[in-house]
Amino acid sequence: MARVYVDAQASRALQKGAMIIFKKGVIRTEGEIKPGDIVEVYSRGGKFLGKGFANPNSNIMVRLLTKEKDVEINKELFKERIRKANEYRKKVLRYGNVYRMVYGEADYLPGLIVDRFNDIAALQISSAGMERFKLDVAEAIMEVEPEIETVFEKNTGRSRRREGLPEIERVLLGKEKYRTIIEEGRAKFIVDMRGQKTGFFLDQRENRIALEKYIKGGEKVLDVFTYTGGFAIHAAVAGAEKVIAIDKSPKAIEMAKENAKLNGVEDKMEFIVGSAFPEMEKLQKKGEKFDIVILDPPAFVQHEKDLKRGLRAYFNVNYQGLKLVKDGGILVTCSCSQHVDLQAFKDMIIAAAAKAGKFLKMLEPYRTQAPDHPILMASKDTEYLKCLFLYVEDMK
Repeated sequence: MARVYVDAQASRALQKGAMIIFKKGVIRTEGEIKPGDIVEVYSRGGKFLGKGFANPNSNIMVRLLTKEKDVEINKELFKERIRKANEYRKKVLRYGNVYRMVYGEADYLPGLIVDRFNDIAALQISSAGMERFKLDVAEAIMEVEPEIETVFEKNTGRSRRREGLPEIERVLLGKEKYRTIIEEGRAKFIVDMRGQKTGFFLDQRENRIALEKYIKGGEKVLDVFTYTGGFAIHAAVAGAEKVIAIDKSPKAIEMAKENAKLNGVEDKMEFIVGSAFPEMEKLQKKGEKFDIVILDPPAFVQHEKDLKRGLRAYFNVNYQGLKLVKDGGILVTCSCSQHVDLQAFKDMIIAAAAKAGKFLKMLEPYRTQAPDHPILMASKDTEYLKCLFLYVEDMK
């Protein structure tokens, strides 16, 4: 078996619980390594640190799977890890039949994400090694949760391309099924496996539900980057009088319209297909003001090198959004960029508010991703979502 030797910094991180080894932390390798091969990892001094999947063509050189030399990496290992991850969601977090079943390295399965939507499991793989075992993983999912009848392979996106893997979207195992209806708080949503990501953004679930308590009845709400209407539907169901939802994807807006009809709130809602900045500028020119503005943009920072440019994009969208919040209104603003830490995000919001002539007060503590997307304390990469509920006042 080939070997990978890592520097002192990477060794310390692994000993604290990290499971990802970046190429910059590798000192040398021994033996031929092809994408997806299982390798052993050692410190500079030759101490065994673990073994996992390697990919010499990726920025992530090794995804660690075990720190025990005699543990075999096979279906039984995956099944046991999936079982424990599922048990955590069911017994500790008390989720029903809609939740993130596996969240990568936070569940000791780096390169694997599994979302459960009733009897459908959506599978995302971003590791060449895990790709080799995906049928084993699918079988393990159905064995752990017999109520799951379909495993849908949702293997698309940048992470696949970076690993040199093909993009695939199909039923991998079980019944040919693509759609289901889920319940979330007081709202219902159609989940289609052929949409973005794994069909629905479960990480914002608690934040969407939290929005409902700020709807007293009769509010005017703006939801920018609405996707399939998540925050917007919750606002309408909770009693908002008028909700405008914007997204540049016609397909997403069509699904949002279906969700509005499903919840019986289509008469309260206006859907706009368009880019965020020009659409917000149009609303400003009309003199529109909203009781609540929600900003949940895509990740503007994909890599550390993009941090400065990405923060500027967050600044611009929040500045435009703040100009649309009435005096005494609420801004809900989010970032799903893991490279933007909380302090940088807060500093950006403060600067945007100053330019817009607004004072901000935190309505509640900093919110993050739903607990079925657990944050592994030893890995900052598992903590990515930031969500702030802010009370907005005009500077006078």
